[in-house]
Amino acid sequence: MPDRRIDPRAEVDLEVHYRTAQEFLSAYARNISGGGMYIRSQQSLPLNQAVRVRFTLPGVAHKFEIRGIVVWSNPAPSRSSFPSGMAVKFTEIDPKSQKIISDFVNKVTGTSSTPASTPPQKPPET
Repeated sequence: MPDRRIDPRAEVDLEVHYRTAQEFLSAYARNISGGGMYIRSQQSLPLNQAVRVRFTLPGVAHKFEIRGIVVWSNPAPSRSSFPSGMAVKFTEIDPKSQKIISDFVNKVTGTSSTPASTPPQKPPET
């Protein structure tokens, strides 16, 4: 199956606090991009569950609080090599936070800061 992700992802091990309308939980993120994150958890939230995530990135002073939605779940136990948990797509993220996350991912992965949707520019002809 082709990878449908648009944004590059960085492998991380960072503590994430997340809140639903009913509860407040903590876990660790496995990866992050400007569009979302994968949270390792033995008890995943149901698909389409609205969630608010709070976290900081290593070496970044900004504190993030972002609304998202669970778009994929890998419950435990699983035959998948991927750890149990859930993918959260960011649905309400301010441009400053998204840029900080994207810059962090680019730094960690060594990728350029050119957005995936922007085609490379052709050099001017001389």
